[in-house]
Amino acid sequence: MQTIQHSITHINQCRQLAQQLIQQTQQANHQYQQMLQNEQQNTQMLEQMMQKERMAVQTIQQSLQGHELAIQRCQEVIAQCNQMERELSGQAGSVGFQTQTYMNPVFQAQPFQNYQNPSFRQ
Repeated sequence: MQTIQHSITHINQCRQLAQQLIQQTQQANHQYQQMLQNEQQNTQMLEQMMQKERMAVQTIQQSLQGHELAIQRCQEVIAQCNQMERELSGQAGSVGFQTQTYMNPVFQAQPFQNYQNPSFRQ
């Protein structure tokens, strides 16, 4: 009889332990579900940030292309100025032109003329 009672006590302890393990596992499951939801939200936020960063990259690339085009146009203007200077240099002696050189750090030395009207010389 004592052996049966002792066995029943062990069975009850085993049952209680199993129930405790179930509760602890359910609590852990709940925590993991919370962690999973947090990570899914983080993933969505990161994906949104990546999309915004991709858009920023595209905008910067377009700006750089625009700047490159502006530089090319400015170089064309400088070339036209140089051409006009060369054309006017032949006439400089009769109208009072003086040739000077402008040093641009971005471009090579680009000459230009400074017209001085003889009646306004200092």
